[in-house]
Amino acid sequence: MATDKPAADKPTPSPSYDAQDITVLEGLEAVRKRPGMYIGSTGIRGLHHLVYEVVDNSVDEALAGHASAVDVTIHPDNSITVVDNGRGIPVAMMEKEGKPAVEVVLTVLHAGGKFGDGGGYKVSGGLHGVGVSVVNALSEQLRVEIFRDGFAWSQDYVRGAPQGQLERGEATSETGTTITFLPDDEIMESLDFDFTTLEERLRETAFLTRGLRISLTDERGERRHVEFQYDGGIQDFVAYLNENKDPVQRKIVYFSSESDEGAVEVAMQWNSSYQESVFSFANNINTHEGGSHLSGFRSALTRTINKYAREKGFLKERDANLAGEDVREGLTAVISAKLAEPQFEGQTKTKLGNPGMQGFTESIVNKGLDEFLEENPQDARSVILKAVQAAQARSAARKARDLTRRKSALENSRLPGKLADCSVKDPALSEIFIVEGDSAGGSAKQGRDRSTQAILPLRGKILNVERARIDKVLGNNEVQALITAIGTGVRDDFDLEKARYHKIILMTDADVDGAHIRTLVLTLLFREMMPLIDAGFIYIAKPPLYKLKQGKNERYIEKDSELEEMLLSDKLERFSIFDRTGAETRLTEARWKRFTRLLKQYGGWASALRALSSHDVVDFLHESGILEANVTDEGALARLLRQPEADGAAFSVELVGEDEVELTVRSIERKTGHARTRHVRRAMLQANEYRQLARVHDQLVQAVGTPPFDIRLGDHRETAVSFDELRSRVMDMAGRGVEINRFKGLGEMNAEQLRETTMDPATRTLARVTMEDAAAAERVFSMLMGDQVEPRRNFIEENASLVTNLDV
Repeated sequence: MATDKPAADKPTPSPSYDAQDITVLEGLEAVRKRPGMYIGSTGIRGLHHLVYEVVDNSVDEALAGHASAVDVTIHPDNSITVVDNGRGIPVAMMEKEGKPAVEVVLTVLHAGGKFGDGGGYKVSGGLHGVGVSVVNALSEQLRVEIFRDGFAWSQDYVRGAPQGQLERGEATSETGTTITFLPDDEIMESLDFDFTTLEERLRETAFLTRGLRISLTDERGERRHVEFQYDGGIQDFVAYLNENKDPVQRKIVYFSSESDEGAVEVAMQWNSSYQESVFSFANNINTHEGGSHLSGFRSALTRTINKYAREKGFLKERDANLAGEDVREGLTAVISAKLAEPQFEGQTKTKLGNPGMQGFTESIVNKGLDEFLEENPQDARSVILKAVQAAQARSAARKARDLTRRKSALENSRLPGKLADCSVKDPALSEIFIVEGDSAGGSAKQGRDRSTQAILPLRGKILNVERARIDKVLGNNEVQALITAIGTGVRDDFDLEKARYHKIILMTDADVDGAHIRTLVLTLLFREMMPLIDAGFIYIAKPPLYKLKQGKNERYIEKDSELEEMLLSDKLERFSIFDRTGAETRLTEARWKRFTRLLKQYGGWASALRALSSHDVVDFLHESGILEANVTDEGALARLLRQPEADGAAFSVELVGEDEVELTVRSIERKTGHARTRHVRRAMLQANEYRQLARVHDQLVQAVGTPPFDIRLGDHRETAVSFDELRSRVMDMAGRGVEINRFKGLGEMNAEQLRETTMDPATRTLARVTMEDAAAAERVFSMLMGDQVEPRRNFIEENASLVTNLDV
């Protein structure tokens, strides 16, 4: 998400700039100082990148032939564990550094087994050697466990610094590496990993690493587990991508070869859609900008199809040729190259530059595709006829494209909602709002800055381009209006330099119709103008969540964290909290942040324990004082329950029965006299979830004391019997006198509100549309917007439980 903020005032010049002003960042300091240079961002994208860095190291072991399984686990506190059964990171001492190799790998940038010519890695994606050391630098805690050389080894780190020597443990014949890390919330904006994002990336990795088993387990809340293993490799990948489509030919085309350049494998299958879905990879890295391997594939594909079509009489004119876009219409293909020395363009690794790979890929595709066409004449006929029909449609579309190219949006009186253009002509300074309906368009025109902001209202829903060929797409008035206004053209005519705006902002209502229109526009941009997304030009307007009113003052709040910050900003240090012992805690910003962070971890482990034992077991742990007493064995638990309750305790708890499996206990709330009987399994005390909950509970006690709490703010007092209640009571007390209304979206705003909350660059928030995983996006667009109903129905049923605040 990108947030537009007002430009800061120019800083006062420093009185001097000399040698003493030069700062040298040692070790991993540079990573913590500028994390975006290493992981892209400190937001959700960067958070998931930490997982990819660790997983990619394990996958490199599989590519080298030394690992067959990688297991990834998201723990309740949002820590991550990655386990592989590879050789294990080396643990021997390095003479020059005077440290074990694993410590060097974890603390020194550009250190690893991917640079030399020895027994490290022949093929690897992590050629820069910064991956796992960056993860270590950006983690609050990291623990590495290694199984090799006949023993188990372990070492702990805090924010990149080792907390002791590498320790040798028990003897073992196993090999592999286990890394557990908790991202540092002092650096990362969020620690909330998205299961679906990780699932898609790991599935893709499994497709590209034939035979490797990869699992993902989510221990947060309701446990989820998925496992991937594809013995068919990229052939299975193509079948997966075409799952919601009708194939043109039955058999997936597959061929591969190796040479001094490396190894290349290609899988492809045409389907009845009108979209091209070609994905290229180098050493398992998605080269979404293509490169030499993709160029070789495309040129050979077009040449071979044309050669076969002429030889078999499908092309009547001697000089007739099918264009590349005709041949690729409806094609789903995956090209995977493996190279010992890949030449990527920059750290982003989005384009392969090895020049020899183009000719090598061309020769593979020429030979392999020619053999397929000759051996499968019926499938070949279906493919050629589809390409010929695409060429005919392209010819029909040329007139529509030329018309679109000639027309100026200002001159076209037939636009469904006239474009109100901005006066500035510099695209870098200009932005256009694609607005739902004439009514909202009118408010947007009144609220805009006429010098830099253009408005294009859409009347109704545009054509679903997923179900239409290019001639139909370009013949649609709404689509024509969009293409003309943006100015880049589409497909092979696309030219990013002709973009009339560098911010294209979708602004629709927060209801089902608004979401549908937004999806239709995004489908058009994804299918016909993808470089706009790659360039970062596409945004979604994000209206605020809350409207706050205190007296005559009104304020809009864009997210929950900002609401909390605003309510507490002038009150936090006026709170006094007294715990069960009477000890007073004064809140500070640092203490509150630590408390809320620990409370999230506590909630995660509590949910995991509920899933393991019973729903109310965590309530019992609070009431009984077990967590405060740090009970870890059955005898101690029974003895504790036989003792009188502590002074000031909110509950009285007694043991009323026991057997070999469980204890039966009764708790009575002193304040109300309410009694409950519970059954507590003895085995619970041995569970990791219980031990982690006890650990975080102890940290919470250190932060704010032991429940119950007496909370005071001026003359107002409240009580709380748990940590969760403490947070709720503090927020309720801070919000007294403030009217808080949840804001539903654009449809409720007049022109002034729209300008202030959603259009003014000084105060608005925009979500930039990015392409993290093109293959996953391709499949989702095909499923949601395609012809087949059943996959769409299944998706809605599977995800219905995740929907909140649905506005119909």
